Amino acid sequence: MASEPLFGVDLGEVRNVKPADLVLRFVFGAAISVIAGASGAAFGATVGGLLLAFPAILPATLTLIERRDGNAAAIHDVGGAIFGGVGLVGFGLVATIALGLIPAWGALMAALGGWVIVGVSLYVARATGWLPLPASIRGRRTAAPG
Repeated sequence: MASEPLFGVDLGEVRNVKPADLVLRFVFGAAISVIAGASGAAFGATVGGLLLAFPAILPATLTLIERRDGNAAAIHDVGGAIFGGVGLVGFGLVATIALGLIPAWGALMAALGGWVIVGVSLYVARATGWLPLPASIRGRRTAAPG
């Protein structure tokens, strides 16, 4: 029996996305962006920039996953969001160093590489059991009931 792949892409699933789900993601993303912009205007660019780093559609995505697949699946996906966020720290560190040394396009490509390396490494470490985590976000995501 072949084992389940660690991760993959199924473009056929795009057909299953409901327009209402897209609207919900757009509304959440827009609301968070407006809050970040207003905070930046009120408290300065540093605060606004930090808030813009928030994954704007994460609340909508977790809400949709919870509705479709249950609470456990949504909690599990929080682990992936955390890894993406830690990867963004890697992006920021590489960009901060590289922007002073090489052209901007090269620095941004290097930073993207840093984000991918950190995020994927954490994901693989979680899925293979190398990273000790709470049971609710460890391992592969289970299929929807039913």
